[in-house]
Amino acid sequence: MKKARLKRTALLIIGMLFVFLATVGAGKSMKITREAKGREGPGIYYKLMVLIPKDTTVEVIEVKDSWHKVKYKKKEVWVSGNTLDQAKASSGAAMFKSSDFGDVTASASPAVLTAAIKGFWTRYARSTAELYELPVEGYDVPVSVYERFQGERSKAVSRDKLMKKYKLKGSDKKHEIPYEREHSIGYACASKAALAAPMENEKLVNYIHSVAWYLAEATERYDIRYKLYVIDTDTINAISCPGGYMVLTRGLLELLSDEAELAALLAHEMAHVIAGHGMLEVMDNKVRIKADSAFDSLDKQVGSTGAEADLLAITDRAMSIATAPKLDEYEFEADELALKYLARSGYDLGGLTRLLDKLKAEHDKNTDIFDLNYRNHPDVGKRMENIGKQMRQYRKYEGQRFESAFRDGLAL
Repeated sequence: MKKARLKRTALLIIGMLFVFLATVGAGKSMKITREAKGREGPGIYYKLMVLIPKDTTVEVIEVKDSWHKVKYKKKEVWVSGNTLDQAKASSGAAMFKSSDFGDVTASASPAVLTAAIKGFWTRYARSTAELYELPVEGYDVPVSVYERFQGERSKAVSRDKLMKKYKLKGSDKKHEIPYEREHSIGYACASKAALAAPMENEKLVNYIHSVAWYLAEATERYDIRYKLYVIDTDTINAISCPGGYMVLTRGLLELLSDEAELAALLAHEMAHVIAGHGMLEVMDNKVRIKADSAFDSLDKQVGSTGAEADLLAITDRAMSIATAPKLDEYEFEADELALKYLARSGYDLGGLTRLLDKLKAEHDKNTDIFDLNYRNHPDVGKRMENIGKQMRQYRKYEGQRFESAFRDGLAL
């Protein structure tokens, strides 16, 4: 009896401690350090409700993991902790100057933004041959589908322990590009990369988004909602664009054998986005100032603006940077970050080396099936050598491949 009482008392204390920790910070006023995306729930897989401008003071109501429920203009929404004032900035992070892009506003709702980008895409498509329209906000993956996937992976690996063991080094390059502008560029960029129709297979769409979002939770930028499109072509290519837009080809996915290889592919592309490779070059000083009026009038669905040519120039520049071969140092950093994200998520690190081996073997056998820009990527041998050096810090690590889930989910 005494042992039973002690056990009940211990459980009660643990429960009270859990409630206390879950509500730490609640009731406090905190400042938004960069434009925050207010979502319906605590995760990128929840619907975007409102954009909260930088320097806004909000009241924190509840805390869950790295997400905070805040009150903003009589609405209760969830924002990521890395947009609040307790989030520490990366020591060596490059930062865009807010003065370069004007004031960040929350005037455009997600619905208005979607209409604005679609309007721009329509005008843009008229001057570009064979573009296929993509869903602006990505695909509507049900929250229940992702949470089921997340639960299954959490049972298979101890991700909390892995995240504590393999700490992030703060590689994200913080910037002040407003959501509307970054996503309009990214969407136009992804649309231009869609040289074939996107595959609308529901199981495939749900699966690749679940893997991507699960990985994203283990990165510095767990607030980015990646939007993936699988283009129905034999060509082998993967392109990351501003705003988390990612274009993959069926030909590339058909080379993969397990979920760890898919995760390695996605983690590498995410790393380019998070580390800011190319984003600092998207807008040059000459077109940026004139393009402001084009961005400001994006929501006008008819006619064209005098600044539209500048906006098209920015889109073309973003596309050229997204598809151009990365510098060796960028590829090395992306591989290094990809290994960290894989380890923090419980995936087999060999997925990255197997992926590179397959790409090299396929490239040696049939060069023409690869996108022209991919052919100029850094030597695979150099990347493998660098990965080998990085793998030394993971000698005692063992990850999983999830082969059966991959065969079921990647229904091509």
